Amino acid sequence: MTNQQIIQKPQDLIEMRNLMRDYVIMLTAPFAVAVLHYGITAIFFVLISVVTCTICRRIGEKILGCEFSSRDFSSWVIGVSFALLMPSTAQWWMVVSGAAFAIIVCVLPFGKTANSPFVPTAAAISFVTLCWPERMSEFSQAGLSLSKMLVQGNSIGNNAVAIFEALTGSVPSAIGAGCGIALFGALVFFAIRHPKNALSAGTFLFAVIIMAILFPRVSTGRFISVIMELCAGKMIFAAVFFMTYPSVLPQRIVARGLWGFAGGVVCMLMRYFGALEEPVCFGILIACACTELADKIPLTKKEKAKIEPKEEIEPIETVVPDEVLNEIPDAPEIEAEEIVEEPEIETVTSERETLETVVAEENTIDETENVFNIGGDGDE
Repeated sequence: MTNQQIIQKPQDLIEMRNLMRDYVIMLTAPFAVAVLHYGITAIFFVLISVVTCTICRRIGEKILGCEFSSRDFSSWVIGVSFALLMPSTAQWWMVVSGAAFAIIVCVLPFGKTANSPFVPTAAAISFVTLCWPERMSEFSQAGLSLSKMLVQGNSIGNNAVAIFEALTGSVPSAIGAGCGIALFGALVFFAIRHPKNALSAGTFLFAVIIMAILFPRVSTGRFISVIMELCAGKMIFAAVFFMTYPSVLPQRIVARGLWGFAGGVVCMLMRYFGALEEPVCFGILIACACTELADKIPLTKKEKAKIEPKEEIEPIETVVPDEVLNEIPDAPEIEAEEIVEEPEIETVTSERETLETVVAEENTIDETENVFNIGGDGDE
């Protein structure tokens, strides 16, 4: 990979920086909830994750010898989002390993964040889940998580207190992914700022709701099924921060909507039939692999109208009647003036040289005659 392939254009850098800056703003809400529930643990996880991402990014830049910059805030977004998806019982070296994996494997080989074919945070969470599956499922010793309850078929009940606790993240979960209210607020903010990018997140959640209504895993009603499926695990967090990631979004608007809906269906199917308690990040990686396939969906009529060139209007031939043509007087013939050719410069030069030669010969003859005349008079 050459330096020219990984250097960001100024306009691309500005767009990526603005988008990542909005992600940082959105992450403040779940981070505040994480600090509220888990205190210094949440701050420590976020700090070491961001530092690890920044150091790995800087070292990678030095090794590659390129000038693509970390000023797009992508290292901050990856570090904070990864830390917020870790359980409070995780070890610090698990956070460091996952953050380093996100940068070294998912960002640096592709030159810049905008070229990554999958979401770095989702890939990092999948990596640590495969390496330490038991530790990643131990959210708290105080009780069961919503994901574990859904696997066992248990319900939170129909009372308002239990629903409020589920929406505010008061039940055991990842430190920053349990508060559905904060995450929904972040999604509203992102939809206002980037409506085209937020379309896939909306269709993703719509697919989750449809699947929860049609195939509930609890017996306390379809409404409770929807609340539990949305608030359990990392579902809303994945919709807000993963399904809107710029490097994995399809190019077309219609493709983004269908791609987001398909991603929600895949994640729900993996919840129903998968061996893992929370397989959402693996479903996100499958959706990332289908991005190019989504762009190959047949064009709609509106898209075809925008792409197809407009038909050129053929000029209308005007037919003039013969009567009108006969009335037009003939134009007088203009006699062409005779063009006098100017003598060429070479011809004038040669004639001048000939005259000079003739004059020189005549002068020579006159001098000779004078000599002979002078000599003859002396002899006489």
